[in-house]
Parts: sequence; structure tokens; C-alpha cells
Amino acid sequence: MARVFRAWLVVFGVVVIGIAVAHFLVGQATYIGGGDVNATMDSDLRFFNVLFAAYGAAFLWASQDVIGRARQINLLGILFFVGALGRLLAWIGSGTPTPFYVAMLVVELVVPVVHYAVVRMLTSGAEEDRASTPHDQRV
Repeated sequence: MARVFRAWLVVFGVVVIGIAVAHFLVGQATYIGGGDVNATMDSDLRFFNVLFAAYGAAFLWASQDVIGRARQINLLGILFFVGALGRLLAWIGSGTPTPFYVAMLVVELVVPVVHYAVVRMLTSGAEEDRASTPHDQRV
């Protein structure tokens, strides 16, 4: 399970970086249903996509040790979940987004919960392994 989860985190990180790079290089045209923006919004969107790319890179980093970096994976999940709450605020304040972004909202609410459950399962298994290994045999 750890290998599958690790592979998933790598794919997830690469996809996030790809999305961020596309938004950074191309700008507003990459946002589905986004319409025209002024120079200030274009600047902000490109700026924040550098941070989104770093977010994807953090998943690549965390994937290298899913047990040892469990807290960081959960923190990244919290950030994703809070981002989804931001989408909900935008929906309330500005109206219903395109169906794509409604679907993304579901993904952004569910993925962190699944990540948390998998991390919890993997770390509880690791804790049991450590508890059952005699102290003098631990590395």
C-alpha cells in the first residue's frame, strides 16, 4: 500500500506542477470559463501559481518517505482542503462556477480526507512494527 500511495503522491505532485506551469506561462487562457482579466489579476494569478508549483514539489518531496513525512502530507492535505473552502466562499460570493470547478471542489474536499486515512493506516502499521521489534534490533 505504501508503494501505491507513494506513486499516487508523485503523480499528484507532477500534475499540480504541470497545472501551475501552464497557468504561469500562458496565463488566464488556461482557466476554464475564466474570461478576461486585467493586468493586476493576471499578475496575481501567475504569482500564486509559483506557490502552487511549490505545493506540487512538496508532494514529490513527501512521497520519498510517506511514513516519516506523514505530518507534512497531512499538512499539505489541510492546505488543499482549505483551498476548497475558498472555492466555496467564491461560490457563495460570486455565484456558481463552471461544472469543471464544481467537480474540482469535490476532488479538493475528498482527496485530503483519503490522504489522511491512508497516512493514518500506514503510520499505525509502522507504529505496530516498531512496538513489536525488540529495542536492541531497531535501527
